[in-house]
Amino acid sequence: MNRLAIFIFALVLSSCSAGPGHREVSSIVQSDKAVIASLSNELQREHMAGTFDGLVLVAQRDVVLFKSAYGFADREGSVKNSAAAIFDMGSIAKTFTAAAVLQLVQNKKLQLSDTIGAFYPIAPDELKSITIMQLLGHTSGLDNFHNESDFELMDKSTAENRILAMPLIAKPGEKIAYSNAAYTLLAAIVEKVSDKSFQDYVHDNLLTPLNLSNTGFYQDQRVSSSHLALGYGGDDQGRTTFEKGLSWALIGAGGMVTSIDDLAIWSDALKNGAIFPAGASNLAFSKANERWLLGSLAQVEISGESIVQMGGSTDYGYTALIQFVPFRNLLIVLLLNAHGNKYKNATHHQLSRNHILPILLGEGAELPNKQG
Repeated sequence: MNRLAIFIFALVLSSCSAGPGHREVSSIVQSDKAVIASLSNELQREHMAGTFDGLVLVAQRDVVLFKSAYGFADREGSVKNSAAAIFDMGSIAKTFTAAAVLQLVQNKKLQLSDTIGAFYPIAPDELKSITIMQLLGHTSGLDNFHNESDFELMDKSTAENRILAMPLIAKPGEKIAYSNAAYTLLAAIVEKVSDKSFQDYVHDNLLTPLNLSNTGFYQDQRVSSSHLALGYGGDDQGRTTFEKGLSWALIGAGGMVTSIDDLAIWSDALKNGAIFPAGASNLAFSKANERWLLGSLAQVEISGESIVQMGGSTDYGYTALIQFVPFRNLLIVLLLNAHGNKYKNATHHQLSRNHILPILLGEGAELPNKQG
């Protein structure tokens, strides 16, 4: 078989693997509002065109208006996506890291003004003044990565040493620059302060109280691996990040999985401050700087509307997004396990920006402009 024939044969196989046979829409919740019908039709069109597979949820005032599943959790096994499916949440895991830190602050075991030097006396002088607040708000001056890949084998000591040896890209507090390394360091500080592994702290103090039974870390035996949605995107198809295992290349910055209902509950807990002691201020929604809230939530403006959000993407086609529209009391949650060439690993952001928000926020959307 010549090279051209091989190429055409491979192209046909590739087209079949993501073709119409893998298109499936399962409506789980859909209100009778006209705007929700419009949203449903738009998302179905995009799914049938191969833009995405996964779950989409829209809630207002804690009432789910729309929840729908698209495509397959396992194409080869013909397992459809459903509310039970579990996905990689990418950098949304940082909201759990931030919440763990902020709980310790509320419980007087940490202060936002505490510095790296207090925990790492041997850190270089230029790093010692970096505060917990700067780490949370991406103004530490630490570069983005301390690792070659999310799956580089690395213990905590190696991760700490690499981060502390990184040259700063800006003086602490001088510049907003997204840093995965900062969140890995925060996870290590949680361990120092709590005397627990980071995973155990998150499980005991965040997941268990909220009954998030479908949320956990890579290879967590408490998560049902039979419900994992396989990823279909990029160079490798039909695999999961979950099976790769968790390294300190990723702890604190990612490495977590969840279901659509768990992520909606978690988003609501962040918004309402349910993770903090009764009567305490909601530090997760407190301002770190003009871009970031302390809960690892970004403040952006889309179509003239204030949005609070956190997104994530990782290998094999997984992308995820949580978005709050405060003045309309809206929550949008996306957990996706496949993307096409239209938006690639920005599918979560572009699907919302171009296809969801214009409908939900558009004129005549029948959703109130302000909280009532």
